[in-house]
Amino acid sequence: MDPDALHEALDRWTDAGVMNESTAARIREFELTDAAPEDGSVAGATAEDGSAASPTDDDEDGLLGENRVVVALALMGGALVAVGVAAFLIERWDSIPVAVRVALLVGVPVAAAGGGARLEGTSPRTAHGLWLLAALFVGVSLFQLAELTAAVDRDAAEPWLVAAWTTVAFTIAAWIDSRPVGGVATVLGAATLVTAATSDGIVPLLGFYGAAVYVAGLPAGGGSMDSAIPRLAGTLRWVGGAFAVLAPVPVVASGSQLGSVSTGTILVGAVAAVAAVVAVRRAGGDTDARYAAVPAGAAPVAAAVAWTAAGDVGEFVGALVALGCLLGLVLALVVGAIGLREAALANVAALGFVFGVLAFLVGPVADAVSGSLALVAAGTVLLVAGLGAERGRRAVLARIR
Repeated sequence: MDPDALHEALDRWTDAGVMNESTAARIREFELTDAAPEDGSVAGATAEDGSAASPTDDDEDGLLGENRVVVALALMGGALVAVGVAAFLIERWDSIPVAVRVALLVGVPVAAAGGGARLEGTSPRTAHGLWLLAALFVGVSLFQLAELTAAVDRDAAEPWLVAAWTTVAFTIAAWIDSRPVGGVATVLGAATLVTAATSDGIVPLLGFYGAAVYVAGLPAGGGSMDSAIPRLAGTLRWVGGAFAVLAPVPVVASGSQLGSVSTGTILVGAVAAVAAVVAVRRAGGDTDARYAAVPAGAAPVAAAVAWTAAGDVGEFVGALVALGCLLGLVLALVVGAIGLREAALANVAALGFVFGVLAFLVGPVADAVSGSLALVAAGTVLLVAGLGAERGRRAVLARIR
């Protein structure tokens, strides 16, 4: 079994009270040894004090013990190969025959995916790097193949090309349950909506998108916190939450709507609202699941209210309302983090809090106060905000653990 997946599963089971730490430690030792003892017992099951003892205990929680260095090297290698091959082809593109171009554009991602599938059982971390290479390079292939096809208007087809790239990336992310590929796919999904948008009302669009992505990361089975793809699900939650909290920041800074809303934006908002209702309904009587679903409803409401209020009141009041919506969403993410027992959401909430305060300082406060006094006020408020965010984050993490 993949050690990373084993660690995450055991952490979820111990947090939920399904097993105690001693049993989890014995399972880790059993799974991470080459073979079980012939008598069927777990080797080195107990130490002198009766607790589980493992020769790998000293390494499991460390960087090397969890093979994070290998993961990092594999992922960086995959990304560098993708960038390097793309740069090489761009530099020599005109001198390469068309047939060779097509072969390279199709062959590189297919070969990377094939290598990833081949090594998945024996070298999963190297396979992960190859899958990342395939997910990244497929975008280059799609756009360059469209450029070579005379019947395709690449500018008009751009949203469809990005959507196809997003689909492939999400498929790979779900297949191997990958955090990095899932993050890339989620960002590509936002890029798809932005390229397809017919107006510049990006603020509510990204806010609604973040809400929908967050719901997609919630477990689908009633109040259960388990997921068949836990890494991708967790990535969807925190990346979706990040989009949701960062979307109102420009409104906080300017106090204005920053464009009009298109039919597509309204459609995405409707999807986010329906998804939030579904998430709440599926939470059922599970208190933790209801907590986890709170940001699903708060995110689209915050985006809609912040953007709408900015057009109906003055800039200063609009910025205040948007800041209030943002802080309300931050609070909802904290509630979600406690329900999910997930530190990543607490980090996103702290980030949103600091960015919201910073946007308010560089916007309305800077317009009202000038000169050195503005700098002193801004620095003081940021220090206080940073202190509050740090202490609040620690309190939430203590509650989670």
